[in-house]
Amino acid sequence: MSLFRRTLIALLLIALPQAAVAEPGRPLDVADAFALSARATPSGALTLNWRIADGTYLYRDRITLETADGRPVPIETPEGEPKDDPYFGRLEVYHDAAAATVSARALAAVPKGETLSLTYQGCQDGGICYRPQTRDVDPANPAALGAPEAADGAAATLGRLAQASRVSEPSSPWAQAPSASASGGSASSSAPEDDAADASDAASAGDLRTVSNLPAAAEAGSASSARSVGITLAPSTSLVDGLLGEGGSLWAVAVFFALGLGLAFTPCVLPMYPILAGQLTRSGERPSLARGFTLSATYVLAMAFAFAIIGFAAAWSGQNLQMALQSQSAILLVSVLFVVLALSMLGLFELRLPAAWTNAVAGLPSPRRGSLAASAGLGFTSTLIVGPCMTAPLAGGLLYIARTGDVGLGTGALFALGLGQGVPLIVFGTLGVRALPRPGPWMTRVTQGFGFAFLALALWMVSRILPDAAVLVLWSALLIGAGVFIGALDVLSPDSGPRRRLAKATGLIAILYGAILALGAAAGGSDPLRPLAQIASAKVALEASPQFRPVASAAEVANSLKDTDRPSLIYVTAEWCVSCNVIKRDVFPDPDVRARMALMQLLEVDVTDAGQSRDRLMRDLAVAGPPTMLFLDRNGREAPGSRLIGDVSPQQFIAAADRAGGRS
Repeated sequence: MSLFRRTLIALLLIALPQAAVAEPGRPLDVADAFALSARATPSGALTLNWRIADGTYLYRDRITLETADGRPVPIETPEGEPKDDPYFGRLEVYHDAAAATVSARALAAVPKGETLSLTYQGCQDGGICYRPQTRDVDPANPAALGAPEAADGAAATLGRLAQASRVSEPSSPWAQAPSASASGGSASSSAPEDDAADASDAASAGDLRTVSNLPAAAEAGSASSARSVGITLAPSTSLVDGLLGEGGSLWAVAVFFALGLGLAFTPCVLPMYPILAGQLTRSGERPSLARGFTLSATYVLAMAFAFAIIGFAAAWSGQNLQMALQSQSAILLVSVLFVVLALSMLGLFELRLPAAWTNAVAGLPSPRRGSLAASAGLGFTSTLIVGPCMTAPLAGGLLYIARTGDVGLGTGALFALGLGQGVPLIVFGTLGVRALPRPGPWMTRVTQGFGFAFLALALWMVSRILPDAAVLVLWSALLIGAGVFIGALDVLSPDSGPRRRLAKATGLIAILYGAILALGAAAGGSDPLRPLAQIASAKVALEASPQFRPVASAAEVANSLKDTDRPSLIYVTAEWCVSCNVIKRDVFPDPDVRARMALMQLLEVDVTDAGQSRDRLMRDLAVAGPPTMLFLDRNGREAPGSRLIGDVSPQQFIAAADRAGGRS
């Protein structure tokens, strides 16, 4: 991309929100933007018609009908005009006019005298999105439409929910449907002017839009009401969205490859280097240049294939497969796999293929037997489970794919991201073998060293689900075992060489640090790098623990914001999230961070265990995975440019909190 095009994108991303602020026109009342009428046909069917004002449009898949108890009623709508919506993806919309039909057969299934609930939503071109509207429709007298109601508290902005005490608690915040969210209750909004006022407020805040369900989970013709948590999110102005939105599919694939190159130098990829190195030296021989390239390329292709599956899942279901696999069973299974490989490398036993498999590959050249399959398996599992890091580029890419719903684009783009992330690994695997000495007894020691590295990787993975004290004990045992293995307890003779003396010193240091870890575990420590910190500053550690209120659904978020007039922080975290533990250790204890947090309401969405309400809440919040922080001002609106994804520094947290008004 030329410097001119990059500059143009940056200027557009800066200017677009300002354009919304500068717009002097007040948005139309929702009743004027979408004038609704209904009538019964001679055949017994029900027709619904909207007159759509100029400059506005109605979403086809937001038109839903249901009974009073939440059962969907089939409704027929014609094809609409395709639209690439920056928030909801590729959808069908109606301009000027729209119509929907409920067949006589569908109405016959509705109990006599029961009123139906019609929900619809539209937006203004280049401006705000109206909240989902709900109208009562009596099949016996369709012309007498009920007064418009904004969809439930989950459809109003969180700021409005925080201020409107008349909002009733939703009876069922989510409907069982593929749409992002649905609620069984409704918040009364007696006048359309309220909607226009909210819309005007949103426009003056920089084109903040009430984001309802994210598109990947929404399907045209969905039978249930597509109502949202209604959080007022800041518009996406990330460089990822700007780059991806500029060109077509090939351009998107190229951008993802470049993003992969950038991710290759993040801590998420570091565990993969010892895994690949261990595979290269596992045979006990120095691999050739070609052999190193073949093994590393196989490892990277398997990584890319795993990323392709993640992209397919994101486009097809709107979910982050990598996050979904962070279950205790999956983590334990892969940890056991690394332990078995480590014990094999330490010489406790030899891994052999079954006889039938051995015969099947007997025709292959000897150096290739089993190694390629092992490299592929390690690369695949490393991507899905070993390194579930969420960075801003990856989060932006996954959300972009989820919005488009394009399976081909999702698969190809994430495959390209995996290839880009693997380029340094291929260079390492190919050229790194040149630095290895000639084969000899030292290779056995190297193999054993990587065995301990694999044990450390297994322990690092299982630390996501084990108590901190247990993790410290395991690290202690590993270091003491490694020290003994290196030769800490061996007796040196007067003529022992420097290598043996250095090995003994290293082993003694490992045993000493292992003992310190055990002491730290007994004292209640949690950090392997600072095991005695609990003893040195117990008071500070106690003060550094912020008190978050756990929330797991739209209703809980809405109720929490309704009960406060302070800025709020919504923190998406998980026990298996490595970066979350770093934030807990290094960011929250900072005195300036604690001062900001003391002025804010702290809400925590824990996604350690998957659940429908949490998944839908994440989609409504446009969150791809933990760690993610959303900073809301006193009116419940997300402060523009304040969202934090991935690794965070205290300075970044302070700046984001100040944008939301959390300044002391």
